[in-house]
Amino acid sequence: MNQSMTLAWVKVGGWCGLLGIVSYLLAAFAPLPDTLGFAAAFAFGPLLAISAMGLYHGLAAHRNSPSLQIATVFAIGGGITVLIMLTTQQAIFEIMRTTLEKADQPAVKEQWQKIRDGLNAVHLGIDVAWDVLIATATILFGYHMLKHPAFGKMIGGLGMLFGTLLIVFNLNYFPVPPADANSIDWGPFVALWFVAVFVLLLRSVGWVREKTL
Repeated sequence: MNQSMTLAWVKVGGWCGLLGIVSYLLAAFAPLPDTLGFAAAFAFGPLLAISAMGLYHGLAAHRNSPSLQIATVFAIGGGITVLIMLTTQQAIFEIMRTTLEKADQPAVKEQWQKIRDGLNAVHLGIDVAWDVLIATATILFGYHMLKHPAFGKMIGGLGMLFGTLLIVFNLNYFPVPPADANSIDWGPFVALWFVAVFVLLLRSVGWVREKTL
């Protein structure tokens, strides 16, 4: 791949990664109308998938390997999976909310609540699939950053640590999310790590330009 295309992917990947984090934060915490909230939430996965390609090119400029390509595939798969999880989750929430509001008898409402609890297990399972994919990608990306001049041992080591803790805690408490089990949710730590990674990715443009001359 020529230099201009590599640089373009690094830039697109960095900005899409940061936009993906922003979209998720807006969906989670901003008082947005439903349509805008859904758009912000559903943009997260596709933006993350695109950012993985940019991160791949930034890391591959130093050293490419099957493990880096596996990390990229897992990250793209994670982006697709989290989109499926969020759309499934919101569909269940919206339909069940409307149904429960219309249920005027306690027995009927209780029955629908049991159905809702069963349906919630669907998106909880998909949520764990997303965690496994993104945690594995984080570990492998972190490994490839250890000797990368634009990232280094600190950011690489933290990625491997946070990715490992994320997957261990989620599998240990499966299918209950760790936060719901009064434990530690390492997801926000991984998210903060990715923010730092995308900033460093954008800062690495000059290095990539020199490396690919």
